[in-house]
Amino acid sequence: MSWQYRIFTVKRFLNSTDNLNLEEKLNKYGKEDWELTGVLQRHYDTLGNQDKLEDDLIVFKKHS
Repeated sequence: MSWQYRIFTVKRFLNSTDNLNLEEKLNKYGKEDWELTGVLQRHYDTLGNQDKLEDDLIVFKKHS
């Protein structure tokens, strides 16, 4: 079994031009067999190692 992934920045996902609200967007991906796996949040702490994420990300997966 293998997985296929889709990753969006939160801003890109929410600001897409399909004129759907958040619930409608999530349902749209669900109908295409995409499962919301999680949200990777960028850490804003600037002490120590710098964060490698430039923005918050939404991760979807499905069987391929």
